[in-house]
Amino acid sequence: MIYHSIEDIKNLAEEKQVPMWRIIMEKDMEERQVTEGETFEAMRAMYLAMKQADQSYNGALSSPSGLAGGDGERLHAYNQTGNSLMGAYPSLVMEKAVKMGESNACMKRIVAAPTAGSCGVIPAVLLAYEEVFGEKEEKMVEALFLSAGIGEVIAENASIAGAAGGCQAEIGSASAMAAVAIVYLQGGSHEAMIHATALALKNMLGLACDPVCGLVEVPCIKRNAAGAVNAVSAAQMALAGVRSAIPADEVIDTMRRIGNEMPMDLKETGEGGLAVTETGKRLRTHFEAENKN
Repeated sequence: MIYHSIEDIKNLAEEKQVPMWRIIMEKDMEERQVTEGETFEAMRAMYLAMKQADQSYNGALSSPSGLAGGDGERLHAYNQTGNSLMGAYPSLVMEKAVKMGESNACMKRIVAAPTAGSCGVIPAVLLAYEEVFGEKEEKMVEALFLSAGIGEVIAENASIAGAAGGCQAEIGSASAMAAVAIVYLQGGSHEAMIHATALALKNMLGLACDPVCGLVEVPCIKRNAAGAVNAVSAAQMALAGVRSAIPADEVIDTMRRIGNEMPMDLKETGEGGLAVTETGKRLRTHFEAENKN
């Protein structure tokens, strides 16, 4: 089972008359020489690890730098007031994305999805979906296979690393991977899944990786929330019949080209963008002084 593009996955699924997630699962079975049950349980374990990480969030913790911690709890409290600007699902998605990002900054266990810097996007989208819509765990695992397959194609044809492609490669990839999962869970067609992928990634093209103090905290954690909500937006558009004028595989290739053209200062070095604002430099000086003591 060989594929190198999203179009390949779709064509194989339609040729074999199976869901796209099964094509991705069967490729894993072939590559790792495992049974269907073994690969499914391995993905279930990944999903359960996401769930455990979400449940272990502690809003009282702060990261060693003091730049992260407590915002997930603030979002939770605000969501309980009934004044949320969004519906129950996107509000919970935003909350969970921030919580996961803060847990990462506080050195707690997370699932890199596809990276630690973007660890909040896919878990937030999937865990909130299960909680709000009461979906069965089996279906959630199937959706995670889809996310993994899209991430695999992006990694092969572009990059999922901020050091290579900027934040578009991390939060952008995670957002595209989450969007396809939502469409699947909502019963969308293969075409809708692919358009959701394209729409989500298009919205993130050109996003710089400019971590303040060189830490995966500012602006990374809040970008997880933005990427997660972007996935919901892209999925809803695709489910409504909105189509991307540029095919998903061409969007991925575009991300690769943009990443190649992006200055190194905007690729995880902490030497450009928000990291070199007056406040960013002051925070770095303070952080470095604290670490010397």
